[in-house]
Amino acid sequence: MAQRSLIVVTGGSSGIGLALARRLRRPDADLLLVARGADRLAAAGRALGCETLVADLASDTGIAALTAHLAGVGRIPVLVNNAGGPFRTPLLAHDPDEAREAIELLYLAMVRVTAAAWPALVAAGGSVINVVSVAGTVSTGASPHYAAAKHAASAWSRGLHVEAAAVGVHVLTANPGPVATAAFPHEQLRGHRWLRHAVIDDERCAEAICRALARRRAESFQPEWWRIATVAQAVAPGTMARLARRSRERFG
Repeated sequence: MAQRSLIVVTGGSSGIGLALARRLRRPDADLLLVARGADRLAAAGRALGCETLVADLASDTGIAALTAHLAGVGRIPVLVNNAGGPFRTPLLAHDPDEAREAIELLYLAMVRVTAAAWPALVAAGGSVINVVSVAGTVSTGASPHYAAAKHAASAWSRGLHVEAAAVGVHVLTANPGPVATAAFPHEQLRGHRWLRHAVIDDERCAEAICRALARRRAESFQPEWWRIATVAQAVAPGTMARLARRSRERFG
């Protein structure tokens, strides 16, 4: 009996996740979209004619539900870790609850979902796409708990790329810059004469990620010129901090 093959996309009800799901689906594998919002997820599932699973991946219950759903799956050719949300409380508010929530959703959920899918990923010689963010490399001061969790996720994903290669699994760390989505509309940036060019839409972002996947890249930026900012962060952190402060003064 042939093993069931399943492509899994978390955070797949809208934005980057849904755009990736459209591009990754293929005739030799089923498609599963996972998200917290039932209504939007159902609409996405109907549009793509695929399976859906309502699950909060920051919770034990959500992880258990996904693990149970994957129990009969023999092969996972692609796993997309994209579940996310905004965390905008300033650090000076010293809000440990938001810090914990950000870590659980943006970092630990990636770890736990990948662990649940791992046997089927290895069986398929599959790929993991970890959608992180340039915020995981460049400190801007905006959405600081989000950025801190993305820093953790980025470090984990880079390490996983190294270790996973030994068992035939490819890991891509995707670092989008500002992407206009429902959770992150970036209205102020989009309204600026020059900075609007720094914002891309989810379709363009997904297309770039899929190109990097096809080339089996270890890491990619969307757009690629954001890589310059990561170099600047490492070489001149003081300069980047001053630029971040000016940006916050102007855009909040």
